[in-house]
Amino acid sequence: MTSIAADRPATVPTGRTRAELRGRAAGSGILAFFAFGWTGCGISALPATVGLALLAVAGLTSATVAALAIRNARRAATAPAGGDPARGKATGRRFGLVVTAEWIGIFVAVRLLGTFGHTQLIPAAIALGVGIHFFPLARLFSLRAYHLTGTALCLIALATALLAPLAGTDALWTMLPGFGSALTLYATCTHLLRTHTTR
Repeated sequence: MTSIAADRPATVPTGRTRAELRGRAAGSGILAFFAFGWTGCGISALPATVGLALLAVAGLTSATVAALAIRNARRAATAPAGGDPARGKATGRRFGLVVTAEWIGIFVAVRLLGTFGHTQLIPAAIALGVGIHFFPLARLFSLRAYHLTGTALCLIALATALLAPLAGTDALWTMLPGFGSALTLYATCTHLLRTHTTR
């Protein structure tokens, strides 16, 4: 059964270039890695047994996403090359600038929150920074789904800042941004791996 499936020609969506498909595959792998990290943040306030079980599930999920991403990247070889190499390099530079700005912003926010004694807000601030950086990426890669990812992460950060103080439960400061961000990134991975879906 496996050999038959392997012998079938891999199909790719019409209208997408090899670079686009490989970009989607790489993006899903990167997001799966960070989703695992956010799960680690979410379990920090849970009992050890429960936390380890959830972390194991997240690890298996991320590994599965990585395997599917590698498969999709290999299948991308059958897609038309297309694209302009010069434009590809420009896109890479802009991506680097967006990510650099994201990390600088997060670093500054973390330092300021630590200096003024509001360390509980750090996970929410990081989620906000990550969410904001998806908006320029949505335009850069022509991926409308990234608008939803960015909006969800920003709303998670806002919900954490509003609900955690009202509930008076310290665990919410890490659970809401941790699990919320992880689920958002895994959902985005699912979209990216479904190469036949719309943008």
